[in-house]
Amino acid sequence: MTQSEPELSPYDTGARCEPKLWQPNSDAVAEAMRSGVAESIGNVDFTDDEDRTVVTVHVSRADNGVFTVHLMPASGDDQIRVELHAAKGTVTIEGDAGRQV
Repeated sequence: MTQSEPELSPYDTGARCEPKLWQPNSDAVAEAMRSGVAESIGNVDFTDDEDRTVVTVHVSRADNGVFTVHLMPASGDDQIRVELHAAKGTVTIEGDAGRQV
């Protein structure tokens, strides 16, 4: 690669979906609160290289302090694979089967 050719990011190549915040700044968050759609605050759409939403994600915290990651697939068939990377290793969940692999 030469100096004039910029390196392509994973977003540019389509290897990684690009995050699109539902409320991109504090003014938009305040407007969402005023309009009564507070449940959408914190949602992030991840889009493919054609700017179509692949999945919407947000994280919530329960009263006991446990965090939950919410994944809402945008495809009609709910095809999604989740990999949880933790200190004890990786856990994979296949969304189509509803089972842990």
